[in-house]
Parts: sequence; C-alpha cells; structure tokens
Amino acid sequence: MSKTGSIGLIGFDDRERNQLEVFLNSSENPGFVETDPVKADALLVNLASADDKKRFLRWYTGRADCPVVAVVDDQTVSGGMHTLKRPMTLAGLKKVLREVIREVQSSASASSGLSGAGEADTQSLLKMTPEELKALIAASGVAPKKAKPRTADQDVGRDGRKENLILRWSDAEWQSLVRSACGTLPDLDLSNPSDRRRLSFSAAAQGRFLDQINQVVARGRDNGVPVQVTGIPGELIYFPELDLFSYDLDPDLLIQMANSRFGPGELGCEELTEQSPNRPTAMRDELLWVLALFTAAGRVPDYLDPAAPLILKEMPDLSRFLLTPHAERIARAWYSEKQSATAIAYSLKIPQRYVFSFMVAADAAGLFERQ
Repeated sequence: MSKTGSIGLIGFDDRERNQLEVFLNSSENPGFVETDPVKADALLVNLASADDKKRFLRWYTGRADCPVVAVVDDQTVSGGMHTLKRPMTLAGLKKVLREVIREVQSSASASSGLSGAGEADTQSLLKMTPEELKALIAASGVAPKKAKPRTADQDVGRDGRKENLILRWSDAEWQSLVRSACGTLPDLDLSNPSDRRRLSFSAAAQGRFLDQINQVVARGRDNGVPVQVTGIPGELIYFPELDLFSYDLDPDLLIQMANSRFGPGELGCEELTEQSPNRPTAMRDELLWVLALFTAAGRVPDYLDPAAPLILKEMPDLSRFLLTPHAERIARAWYSEKQSATAIAYSLKIPQRYVFSFMVAADAAGLFERQ
C-alpha cells in the first residue's frame, strides 16, 4: 500500500481508535498513514455531540487548514467538512477517505515546487506506522546489535548538554510532541459511562512496548543480572544494581515503539553476564515515565481511577523527567495532600488530559504512595 498522505484521529474511544488503526494498516486504506493531528494532512474527528464540535472548532482555529472528516450521528457540521454518518461502515469510510486523499494529493502537487520537500520526507520517516516499524525491526534481525563504546563528543544530547538523558528534547521539539503525549481528549464527565469508556483503555491488552520493559525490569531484579530487550534495532539493557538502562536507540524510534503493538514473540529479553553500561544511560523511572506518556497519550489504563485519591511519596526532581504542561503545579498539588486527578484538574483550572498524563507517567515511575 502506497502512503501518500497523513491523517490524525481525534476524539475516538479506545475501541474505535483500534478499529481505525487496523483499517489504516490494511490494504483497504486509500493511502493515509496515521500521525499527530497537529501535523497531519487531514483529520478524522469524532463529533458525537455539540460540545465535541465546539471544542474541536476552538482547537482547529489554532492549526493550519486541512481537510476534515467529521464522524457524526445526526448533527450538522461546518461548511467544508466531509461528513461520515454513524454507524460507520467500511464502504463509507473508504469512499470519504478516497475523496480526501485526492484533495491532499492535489494540494501537494500544487506546492511541489516549494522548498521543504526534504523536510516532509524526514517527517514521514519519523512517523512510521506500526506496520512499517515492525518491518524495520524484522529487517534489522532479532538479535540486537552490540553497542560500541561512545566517545565524549558522541555523547551529546539534543540540547547540546553532555548528559544526554533519554529524550532530552529542545523546547521546540517538545512542543511538537506534547499533543502526542497528552492526546486530544476534551474534559469529560466521568459519571457518564460513555465518557469513561472514551478515557479508559485496557491494561490487559498484550503487545505494548511498556509491558515488555516492565518484564525486563522484573527479571533483572529477580535474578540480579543485566537483561537486554531483544527484537529491536538497537541496544536497550537494564542494570538492576544501578537501576538504569543503557541504550543506543534514537528517541524518535523509541516513541514509535511506545505507540505500537507487537505480536507474540516479536519482543523478548536475554540475560547478560560481564556487561557494564555504555553511555548514554537513563534511570529506570525516567524511561518508564516517558514510555507511559506515549503509551497512554492522554488516556488512563483501567487499573487507575482518576477519581481515586493519590499522594506523591515525596516532591520529585522534575528536572529529570520529560514534562507535560503544568507538571510542576500538578506535582505540588499531589504532594500537598491526597486528592484525585479530577479534583486537581478542577482546582487548578487546567485541562484534564494534562493531569491524567502526569498521573499515568508518575504511576509508571513509582512516584505515588501505595497502600
């Protein structure tokens, strides 16, 4: 399947999003690859209510115009949007996306003489589909390559500092990633079962990269030896005595793996002997924090209740973490007293998705007190 345009998904619950992702990875797809809605050539948006429509239009005014497909029940949408009525059917989805891909191709042809084509090619490589990522991993072989010792000059982060802790992004790079980390869900009424379903995703579903990392940590701690992740194009090793990872993975690839699902046997782990960390390294909690952010993308795993009170064990050193908006204020609120994510969002008057993202990341990093 030739990919000629990118599309962002906004406002769909976990079940529908999974179905749409399966469609986009199939031969039925007319040519789109899913990507961050902020940068996408087109948008597929769930407008289940008038409030959804208002929230989307407020957000949409802040980004460049692009074709929009609105999935609706019976409400009308703004002029210029494509409409896809529920219940969604495969035939209806294919028909409207064919129309949209022609718009995208026509727009691309009109601007083909402009500079920046090289940048677009680079973005398409950074935003691989799970299918393309798995093909890359398969082409690289199951056995990870052995990392060569790094020189001091090589061990420089994206911001020019020598530490090069994992995903040390510049401000400009982080701004482009924050929507992926926090998602695009509007504030929800969690007393409404439908809104609860939109927010929650099943933690029991297999194939997430974060699950594999947690297994590697558990095995390393149980056996007291370094454990390496297998099945990825690079080195990622957990050292239990130091409670850190040594790695040579590109941050863009790490994010893509966090967003992807892997089949049985695609990832594994291997115990190592007489191995010492190569630089750069990342502390365990830093890696789990960032993987949780991009795995959840603003949603909440079903083992966490956003209405349940939590409290931080201590005020964390947030400078070590990849921070989402309002992270410092959220941390201070959760350190000061035991309270719920929804209560913090209300008291700080900030979007729920920022608090939910912080909660999921902090929980993965082990920062909350547990009974």
